[in-house]
Amino acid sequence: MKKWFKRTYKFLKKHISSLHRTISYVKRRTGYTRIYIFFDILRCYILYSSTYDEYRIFEFFIVHRRIENTYLTKVRHDDLSSYLYNRNNLEIFKDRREFYKRFNKFLKRDTCYSKNLSFKQSEELILKNKQVVCKSILMKEEKTEVLNLYDFRSAAYLLQESEKNKLPILEESVKQHPLLEEINPNNLNILSVVTLKYDGVPEVIAATLKFGTSESYQYDYKKSDYISGYVNIDTGKITHKYRSRNGRVFTHHPISKIKVTDIEVPNFEKAKKAALKCAELMNESLEVEWNFAITKNNVCLMGANLWGDYIFSQIPEYLGKKVGLMPYYNSHVNKSKKL
Repeated sequence: MKKWFKRTYKFLKKHISSLHRTISYVKRRTGYTRIYIFFDILRCYILYSSTYDEYRIFEFFIVHRRIENTYLTKVRHDDLSSYLYNRNNLEIFKDRREFYKRFNKFLKRDTCYSKNLSFKQSEELILKNKQVVCKSILMKEEKTEVLNLYDFRSAAYLLQESEKNKLPILEESVKQHPLLEEINPNNLNILSVVTLKYDGVPEVIAATLKFGTSESYQYDYKKSDYISGYVNIDTGKITHKYRSRNGRVFTHHPISKIKVTDIEVPNFEKAKKAALKCAELMNESLEVEWNFAITKNNVCLMGANLWGDYIFSQIPEYLGKKVGLMPYYNSHVNKSKKL
């Protein structure tokens, strides 16, 4: 008990200003006293290991207490991680070459590792596509640069530039769907589809559409303060407001001012099918977020990672019955077997 109080005191001391903002926010929403809100946050921290941010996001201050226990907090997800993936066996999420090799049929674009090819082979890809996306080997680095052949004297100079910047993965640039291009032409906007595999059978459990917000052209949407929209996995439609990483909400794209709610994600069923097929080939992790670019008639797999947006996907307004993911994970994670 003494150790717990010491840990709690350290936590409160470190986060006192952020905790104060959360209490002020809840007070404005409910009219409850600050002391009541503080002890309610503490109650949820003890019962569900929820942080004050999760308390605010999950709206524990208005959610019925029978529902509180259904939310998948970060601590709870971490407790399940050893049953979802093996941290010592995640090279597939690190090395772009290995990832592209395994999931080649889902890429739907020309790619190559320039150091494994002759100059002539690399040159052929550059001459064929004119515009080439150069990427790093490590997927986590997310270093991306778009080079246009007309900016260089020859394909050799373009190739030299990619090698100088340590971006040896060359790809054909993806032309995204006209709807997404109209809303945001400055980034390659991405649809993320999350799968969870149980007894060898994967299911789609969540999806989000992510729009970049760059004011000038940046191929990688992550280089901007992107906004995410929750996709109904049954209908493929987005009816709720989008959110940025700092919690701001949007009904229109902040740069183009085009409405982004009440839209149907193009080729969503194709993305779901591709994600399920990819999940069948993934043995390192039972839970995966697959990232797709959407073209006019198809979807292109851009990458994959461990899912980090499970908090976002449990915002109460997204949930029909206000029930979180915890009951689903309790029934779909085999706790008798560690990966």
